[in-house]
Amino acid sequence: MRTRRLRPLLGLLFALVTTAIALGPMLLWRHERADTIRAALDQRLVGQMEEVLHGELTGIRPADSLTWLVNVDDGWADPFTDTVLEPPLFTWIREAGGSADFREFELDDERFRGFIRPTSVGQGYVTLAEADARDDDLAALDRRLAAMALGVLVASGVLGVVLSGLSISPMRRLMGDQQSFLADAAHEMRTPLAVIMASSSQALARPRSSEEYVRSLSEIRSAAERAATGVNEMLDLVRFESGQTMPRVGPLRLDLLAEEIAAAVRPDDAEIVAEPSDPVVVAADMALLRQAIENVVRNAARRASRVEMLTRVDRHDGVIEVVDDGPGFDPAILPRVFERYQRGDRRGEAGIGLAIVRAIATAHGGSVSATNNGGGVGATVTIRIPLART
Repeated sequence: MRTRRLRPLLGLLFALVTTAIALGPMLLWRHERADTIRAALDQRLVGQMEEVLHGELTGIRPADSLTWLVNVDDGWADPFTDTVLEPPLFTWIREAGGSADFREFELDDERFRGFIRPTSVGQGYVTLAEADARDDDLAALDRRLAAMALGVLVASGVLGVVLSGLSISPMRRLMGDQQSFLADAAHEMRTPLAVIMASSSQALARPRSSEEYVRSLSEIRSAAERAATGVNEMLDLVRFESGQTMPRVGPLRLDLLAEEIAAAVRPDDAEIVAEPSDPVVVAADMALLRQAIENVVRNAARRASRVEMLTRVDRHDGVIEVVDDGPGFDPAILPRVFERYQRGDRRGEAGIGLAIVRAIATAHGGSVSATNNGGGVGATVTIRIPLART
């Protein structure tokens, strides 16, 4: 499943689970609030009944009270006020027996709630109150609960999409790295394999002399070496970027390392020079830093006749500058020259050597940058590595 489709699905699942969890407390709150609303009407009826009983003792009946004195045995009900309401008074008194109770009934879409207060078996008082206001409050409570649930659903859905995006990002990067690795592998192997196929096909096309076979085999070997180098560089870059390869940091004389590289790298068409300098001691992995500097030097030597390495201390960093007298970097590519397969100029090769340089510098807590020299001649690549603690 594509991560683009997985993200909203995870967000929806998170929203549903969160809403289901939140629904429990919300329903409990709704139940308690509804009980309070119902209890308010019941308390009103109880108070109304107390006024009735008090009036009976004093001989003053409340004139506007929907109350009846009911005698089931004799079959009469005495209303305290004129009313058209005819609740099932006899049934309520019989069902109540000797205990106080509440009952409800409807008339013309109006709901009423009654409180029954027996005085003896088959006789007692019944008082009524309209229940529409209570029902309206309960309906409003349900609407409020629905709005709260919808709000939780929407908010948790948005949060779920954000959180799923954050959780999917590493997987998306991993999948992207995997696809990039496969694309890079195909890119790196395409040209060498084409050379191998062409040379082998040419060698097998007809009988040839020993010298011609040697020449074809040399071309095949060179192409295979190039493919192996490219694949190894690509694997190195993947290990650096994934954190699988971590530098073993120790004090390292950057100035001496530059001299060693100048002595070891001997291209046919370029002079490599390490300019003398004061000691520069950095905290670095010698093998990794050597690989990074050599990559820069070899890349510069392919397009220049002279390459110089200058080392110095700049505040908390040890700095090595690789300066060449070649054509410089294409200004359009310069900001991306340390990305994979960027061709710096027409004479340079597209590859991942400079991308490895950036990965190694970053792994050391340093940085790398590239600029073109003034006058349109040459370029400078600067690597910064933190100084070793003394």
